[in-house]
Amino acid sequence: MSNPNKVVGQATITVDGERWPTDGQSTLDIGGVTRNSVIGDYDAGSFNETPRPSQLNCSLLVKQGRSLAQIRAIDNATVSFKTDTGQTYVIRNAYVSEAATLTSNDGKAAVVMMGPPAEELL
Repeated sequence: MSNPNKVVGQATITVDGERWPTDGQSTLDIGGVTRNSVIGDYDAGSFNETPRPSQLNCSLLVKQGRSLAQIRAIDNATVSFKTDTGQTYVIRNAYVSEAATLTSNDGKAAVVMMGPPAEELL
């Protein structure tokens, strides 16, 4: 049974069908269009639009056998971000935009993925 008072608390991230173990602090910017103000001589309220990519930031829990070089090389991937309240977003043709940064004291690697605007699956 659904609960209208529940808010997002967890997300599952999959990359090309593989579920990634993450630390629960992932963020998703779905991308789309950015509106930029354009001010005229006597007019304030106009804008133009520029495209903006989607961006997923996550901390991957690095376990035995995980290759950071393979993560860094990810390109043209399908990334899914599914919340515990039922929202699902998909980034197609995603790529790793920054080299994965590993921290030894907590076993996490920061990964940033980008791509075209995310699609919301309804």
